[in-house]
Amino acid sequence: MLICGIAILFLLLQPRDVESQDIRIDNNEVSIETSTGLRQITHDGTPKRLPLISPDGKRIVYVVDLWLTNGPHKDDSGDPEDVVETDIHGKVLRHIIPEGYVPRQFDRLEWIDNHRVGAMACGHANCVYWILDAGTGKTLKMMEGGFDFVWSHNRRWVARRSINFSGGGDGESPSEFDRLMVNDDWIYPSPREPESIPPHGHTIGGSIVWSPNDAWVALTDMQGPEGDNYVVLASPSGVITRDTIAGNVSFNARIKWTDDTHLDVNAGGRTFSLIVVGNELRDLTPTQ
Repeated sequence: MLICGIAILFLLLQPRDVESQDIRIDNNEVSIETSTGLRQITHDGTPKRLPLISPDGKRIVYVVDLWLTNGPHKDDSGDPEDVVETDIHGKVLRHIIPEGYVPRQFDRLEWIDNHRVGAMACGHANCVYWILDAGTGKTLKMMEGGFDFVWSHNRRWVARRSINFSGGGDGESPSEFDRLMVNDDWIYPSPREPESIPPHGHTIGGSIVWSPNDAWVALTDMQGPEGDNYVVLASPSGVITRDTIAGNVSFNARIKWTDDTHLDVNAGGRTFSLIVVGNELRDLTPTQ
């Protein structure tokens, strides 16, 4: 009878039943939605956070904010973050311990694809993002500095907003000088941008959006000291095109692509329609 019960449970929890389905934590335990309803798959009583099912529905990860007595750990002054990986039955496959200093508990955990897991923790001024190998538990990359970390649809590129400051001195406040980084490359504004007096400031908005086929990543930029508002497109190869819009992009601007050449930007209570012609961005919005 026990063998039959195990066989039935195995059939009920095949990957096709849990792919893209609900996963939740109740009373410190992970439950997943199957064709027969929610089923609890962990039973150890350890507090857990951020549960996720892999895109192919075969594995699960979650975060434990402490070192387990039967698991690995590292000795440093950072937060104890253990990414636990299990199969769909709750059997622990490995403990993934990110390398380097972890400034605080993870704010975000995600499956990048079926083979990599992303984890992010933010300190006072910047975030750190880890790319973790789900097959070995090793840290593939640690990206220090920046916010957002938005992956392209094909998962080849990750865009982030790096906040920096320039100028200052003689009693003047420095200007914010943000950068768009794609993977480890500084893309925008151009590293070769000529210096000016006073220095140009760049404040990149929090909406960073890839076009449907990853031809462009779109963002907004308020350039100082003039206060000009730009919509900026950057290609993964480093091509930059931008155009000014008559809307304040400094607060809560939102970007939505229709396809790789058409996008709408909502800023300052208005919606601006733009088109890419070749490598040139044009604002088609009627003048008010």
